[in-house]
Amino acid sequence: MLLKLDNVTYDYASGSDFVLGPVSLRLDTGSVTALVGSNGSGKTTLIRVLLNELTGYGGTYCVDDAPVKEITGSFLNRYGIGYAPEHPVLEERLSGMETMQLLREIHGTDSDTFKATIDECRSAFHLEEWFETAPCREYSQGMRKKVSLMIALAGNPRFIVVDEPTNGLDPLAVFGLKKILSRRCDEGRGALVSSHMLDFTERISRDVVILKHGRAVFAGTVQELFYAHPGKRLDEIYYDLFMDTAEEAGK
Repeated sequence: MLLKLDNVTYDYASGSDFVLGPVSLRLDTGSVTALVGSNGSGKTTLIRVLLNELTGYGGTYCVDDAPVKEITGSFLNRYGIGYAPEHPVLEERLSGMETMQLLREIHGTDSDTFKATIDECRSAFHLEEWFETAPCREYSQGMRKKVSLMIALAGNPRFIVVDEPTNGLDPLAVFGLKKILSRRCDEGRGALVSSHMLDFTERISRDVVILKHGRAVFAGTVQELFYAHPGKRLDEIYYDLFMDTAEEAGK
């Protein structure tokens, strides 16, 4: 499955100076793509367009060759996409396990798939007793992030979108997330990972999109990016692209 944006633009039209685009991208849902950019670069806005949370954009957005229509609330289920936002919104009275069981009932997930997701995440995220016993209102940022990632992985989606996945996660959980993403990518199920952690995205991603001021200053494979900037690390390349764009804006 390919998510294709052609000259997509989005303007909040609420007194904000920020405008997304024009952006043209091809996202292969069978690989892991890193979405990189500074604060205010447009990463979350782009994600919300991709998930059909924001409509009324300019340009065209297609899944494979079919234009995306304004299908409120059904886009993720229709295309088999899981989503973990930067700031999870959870049912505060339920525990993490109760939340997952509720989602299982809503989506009709079979018991084997549900158990496999729970077991995978227990091992990767080192879940403790709080997951079964404590309500979400008592969770730390890291606990909430783990549950949010589990929600995105529930039902064995074809593709997951994760916004700042490492925020609040301990090093063991970050390592576990890398293993999950790599294993699923090997199975042909990819991810779009938006993160400020360049070393994290570099290790797990085949493709990379770098945003600056709402525009993609690079979109391609990580290998192509390094080939175009020989001898440099990803953080050095990002700095060079940032400075070049900043200098052009100041002319």
